[in-house]
Amino acid sequence: METVTSDHSLHSATSLFRALVGDRLRDKYKAVEALGDPGLGVDAATLRGLLVRAINEDFCVGKEDELEDSSIAFTRSWLLNALARVSRDDSEASDLVVKHLDKNHETNGWARYWALEGLITGKNPKLDLIARNVAAVEDDPIISMLAIAYLGSLKDAKAIRKVRDGLAHPETQWYVLRALRVVSLPATVADIISIVDAAAYRDETYDAIMALGIVPSQSSHAETAAQSLSGCIVKLRGSPWKDGMRIGAISGLGKLKVESSAPVLLEELADHNPGVVREAARSMEHILGLNVAISRIVEAAAKGGSSGIDAFGRALRWLNREATAEELGALMLSGAEKQREAARMLLSELGGAVAFEKLRARTDAMKQYTDVLEKAEQGVRSLFDRTIREAQNGFQLAVIMDAMVFALGILLLVGSSVYALVKGGDLSSWAGVGVSGGVGVLGVLYGTLVAKPRRQVRESVDHLMRLKIMFLAYLRRLHQADQAYTRRMLDDKLLSIQEVEWFSEVVANIMDSTMEHTEEERGRGRRQNQHVRARANDAVPAALVEGTGVRAGP
Repeated sequence: METVTSDHSLHSATSLFRALVGDRLRDKYKAVEALGDPGLGVDAATLRGLLVRAINEDFCVGKEDELEDSSIAFTRSWLLNALARVSRDDSEASDLVVKHLDKNHETNGWARYWALEGLITGKNPKLDLIARNVAAVEDDPIISMLAIAYLGSLKDAKAIRKVRDGLAHPETQWYVLRALRVVSLPATVADIISIVDAAAYRDETYDAIMALGIVPSQSSHAETAAQSLSGCIVKLRGSPWKDGMRIGAISGLGKLKVESSAPVLLEELADHNPGVVREAARSMEHILGLNVAISRIVEAAAKGGSSGIDAFGRALRWLNREATAEELGALMLSGAEKQREAARMLLSELGGAVAFEKLRARTDAMKQYTDVLEKAEQGVRSLFDRTIREAQNGFQLAVIMDAMVFALGILLLVGSSVYALVKGGDLSSWAGVGVSGGVGVLGVLYGTLVAKPRRQVRESVDHLMRLKIMFLAYLRRLHQADQAYTRRMLDDKLLSIQEVEWFSEVVANIMDSTMEHTEEERGRGRRQNQHVRARANDAVPAALVEGTGVRAGP
């Protein structure tokens, strides 16, 4: 362990020491686990000094008999284990641990066991010689078998044979399994699996489960070991008195890191036992990584509905709260609607200041997003209203002009009829009713001065309405693209150049499509006007010929 001299590292060292000599067993376990965490920044020299002094003075050999307090030997076991783990580069500390491996000095068997376990876990450089000496002289089977198992890990064929023989006999099986909880031997994995698959409620099964959990994750036996532990978990469900064994199996899956075991752990997250839920959540994180594990939990919560939100919310509290809140916040912005809603509900269940800030930030972002859209909506609608007013003004001007032409036509009709009566005393020649019949001049004047303006008014109204519909459709499509882009901008992941280009292309396609429809509308208007003019041009000469009473042709 690296020696650090900062105030924080000194404080960490004293905190770990107080936990080891304290009365709470949970604190002792956490302190030993923390010894292997390089990020904790413990001052190793200070910790070793505290441990050596405590082992030699307050918790020395014989003190428990002097004070008639068996807890002194129990605490000394923890202190020796911790000292053995951090004594790799300190010969004085290593010598003290080895001294306590001598049964003539250390009379407590568990103290000797934990001293040797600490040397194996801490990978002491002198361990090979130490293990051979212990295996040769130790008569306590739990200690000697641990030394033999370590020698077996060094490819010692004789030691491996002893371990396998001991595993096959009921009277020595537990001692071997206890040793295999510390040292993993590939040659024994198949035998251990057979014990775990039976799932009998006894100490040997628990130790076999723990032994499978330390199989190296890169080993060829990892997949088989994970399958055995997964099956054992299923068999142990529904028996609360077996939860300790089930928790051990769940923890083992987390160490094996076999991804196919994740669905089994996901089911354990809904268990009523908090210990089971805690280990299942942490094991999923070890196997899948935090982000993927949270995604799986959100998917399961979305499928299960509101009934699973509470259970999965409790499970997420065992993970890193800040990182979990960040990932849930990101999942609120992507995926299917049910998954986004599940992520939001899980974030609210997670609680804490980080989750609250994330939800508030989300709410503020959505409010800002809504305000921006509202302002954009007002601006576009103002532009649209101004355009419509301009069109209405043009339409009104056209109506006024058509009305003037209509009135002028009526005046001309009245004037011409009066003129015809005054001059000829008869309206037959004015109306064009002769031998050939036909609409005559009256029909031409009505079509030109009355019917045509009315048709133009109707066509102008239709054209204006079509333009309005096209503009509203353009506005809606543009807003949909804007909403998608804004949602993507609110995501934690940065926008790539390809995504920006894709959104730009979407907007361009919307504009091009609208312009094409506009051009089609203009073309249709031109074709209608040409058709009307052609009909008028064809009708006027014929009417005029018929009105004069002269037949066309020879």
